Amino acid sequence: MWINKTTLLVLVVFLLSVSGFSEEKPWREIRSPHFRVLTNGSEGAGRHVAREFEQMRAVFAKEFPGYRLDSAEPLLILAPQDEQSMKKLVPVYWQHSGPKPAGVYFHAWEQPYALVRLDTVGSDRLNADEFAVVYHEYVHSLLHLNLHWIPTWLDEGLAEFYAYTRFEGDHTYIGAPPKDTGRLALLRYRSAIPLAKFINQRGSFSRDEEDTALFYAQSWALTHFLFMGPGMEGGARLRKFFNETQDGVEANKGFQDSFGNFDQVQKDFDNYIHLFAFRAGIIVSPPKIDDKDLLTRSMTVAETEAEFSAFYEATQQWNLARESSESALKSDPNLALAHEVTGFAYLHEGKDEDATRELSRAVELDSKMYRARFARTMLSPLAHSVSADDQLAYKSELMKTGDTNFEFAPVYVELAKFQVAQGNPDKALGLALRAEKLEPWRAGYHVLTGRILLRLGRAAEAASYAAYVAERYSGPDREEAMELWNAIPVPQRPVQGPVEIALGHDVTRVEGIVKTVTCGEHNMTVTLNKGGQTLTFRAYGVPIGFSDTLWFGRDHFTPCYHTIGLRAAVQYKISSDKSYTGDAVSLGFRDDLPAAPAGATPATEK
Repeated sequence: MWINKTTLLVLVVFLLSVSGFSEEKPWREIRSPHFRVLTNGSEGAGRHVAREFEQMRAVFAKEFPGYRLDSAEPLLILAPQDEQSMKKLVPVYWQHSGPKPAGVYFHAWEQPYALVRLDTVGSDRLNADEFAVVYHEYVHSLLHLNLHWIPTWLDEGLAEFYAYTRFEGDHTYIGAPPKDTGRLALLRYRSAIPLAKFINQRGSFSRDEEDTALFYAQSWALTHFLFMGPGMEGGARLRKFFNETQDGVEANKGFQDSFGNFDQVQKDFDNYIHLFAFRAGIIVSPPKIDDKDLLTRSMTVAETEAEFSAFYEATQQWNLARESSESALKSDPNLALAHEVTGFAYLHEGKDEDATRELSRAVELDSKMYRARFARTMLSPLAHSVSADDQLAYKSELMKTGDTNFEFAPVYVELAKFQVAQGNPDKALGLALRAEKLEPWRAGYHVLTGRILLRLGRAAEAASYAAYVAERYSGPDREEAMELWNAIPVPQRPVQGPVEIALGHDVTRVEGIVKTVTCGEHNMTVTLNKGGQTLTFRAYGVPIGFSDTLWFGRDHFTPCYHTIGLRAAVQYKISSDKSYTGDAVSLGFRDDLPAAPAGATPATEK
C-alpha cells in the first residue's frame, strides 16, 4: 500500500489555523436502518439524505444479490448546510481557486465518510450531477468490500454507471448519462481506445488530462454498452465476465468468452457510442423508508466536537483532530470517542504512553470501542512478550476485540500471526482467510495467506496467490507478491509466472532492518542494518509504501514512528553527498511472517 495523495493532504492542512466548532450550534444526528447522518441543516434535509442513501444501498443490493453491504464501520454521512460549514470540515479545498465540492467521499480504512453539502443540491433530487462523485465512490467501496480484484476500467465503469442513479416517484433510473455533454462529445470526436488494449490497462493511460478523461468516458460507455447494448442479454454477459475475473481468468480470454471476438465487439461498441442518446435502465417500485425508521436527536456541543474530531482523524487532519477532541473533553471529560481520537493523535506523534492512557480511558468509558482496545493491545508489552502467560493474555485481548466487532479484519491478521509464532500454521490459515473475506481488496491479506500456505508446505497454492497479486496490483503490493513468488522453490511453482519489472536507470535496490528514522519538515533519513553494515538513505518526497498487515495501517501510519525493527526495501540512486549511501527513489516497510518456534517440524509439500 502506498501513502497516497489523500494521506499527504495532512501536510497542507496541518499548517492551517482553522477554528473548530466551538462557536457552532450542536448538530443533529439522524439514524436510518444502515446509516448515520450528522447535519446542521434542517431535520427534513437530513432525513432526505438518509432516505437517498438507503435507496442507493437497496439498488446495489438488487443489482448485486448476495454481496456484503456493510463494513466493520458503516458509512457515516456528514451533511453541512452551507459552504462555510463545508469549509471547516475540508479547508484544503478552499486553498485553491476553482469550483468547490458539493460532495466528497473519504475511503478511510477504519471509518468511511461521505460529505454532502446541502445548499448545492435540490431537496427534491439529492443525487444531482454535482453529487455524483459521492455515489461514484460509494459504489467503489461496495465493490471493494466484496471483490478480490476487478479490472480498473470495469471498476470505474460500474462506479460511473451507478453514480447518476435517480429516484423519481415509483421509479429508479440507473445508467443515465450525466447532464454534462462533454463526456459524450469526447467519445464522439476522439477514437475509442482499442478494446484489446483498453481492458488490460490498470489505470489511466498517460498524465495527459484529456487522455484520462477519455479513459473514464470510455469506461462508462463500455459498461453501459455491456449492460444495455444489443445482444448483451440485459447484463447477463457482463455478469459472466464479472464472475470470471474473480476466478482468475485472464482478461482477454474472459472478455472474448463472454462477449465474442474483439473485432466484432469493437464494431458494435463504436456504433453504440454514436447513438443519438443513451437510454437508462428502470427499477420499478424502489423500497421506501418510512419516517418511523428514521430516529432523530440533537447532539450536545461536546458530542458534535467529538464527532468532528473523529472525522479529522480519519482524514488525517491531525491539527484539527487534536483541537476538536480537546475542546470536546473540556466540555465533557467522559466522552469515549474524544479520548479515542486523542489517543490516535498521540500515536501519530509517536507518544505511545500518552496514546495508551487515552485509549485505555476510551475503553473504560465504553467497552464497545474496539478500535481503541485493539490499538491499546498492540501498543502494550504483551504484543512483544515471550512469556507464556503474557502470550495467553495477548491472545485474550485480541479475542475481546474480535468479539466486540466480528467484522474488524486487522484483529484476525494479528491472530493469524500469533498462531504462526505458536507453531500452528493450520489455525493461522483459517484466520488469514477470514481477514481476506472481510477485506478482499487488500492485496497484502492475499500475500499473508500465500505465506502461510508456503509455511504449511503447500507451495503450489502459495504460488497461485503470489501470481494473482503480482499480475493485478502495482507498487509495494506487487513487490511483496514477487518476494513470495521468489521464495517458492523453482520446481514447486508454475513455469509461467509474473514478470520481474526492471529498475529504473542508475537505480539500485537493497533491503535491511530499520535502525533509525529521523524526520524533518520536508525530508526523512533512514538507516538500515544489512548484515552488520549500516546504510543511510535520505528521502525527499518519495513514494513510501507499507504492508497492509501492519497493525497501524493507513489511517494511522507514519514512517517516522513504529517502523524501527521492520524490514525495509529501498530503491535509490547514488547520492552526491558521500555521508549517505544514496537518495531514495522509493521506500517500503515490510511486515514479515513470524519465525516458526524452535523445535517445530517444517511442513512438507502436499
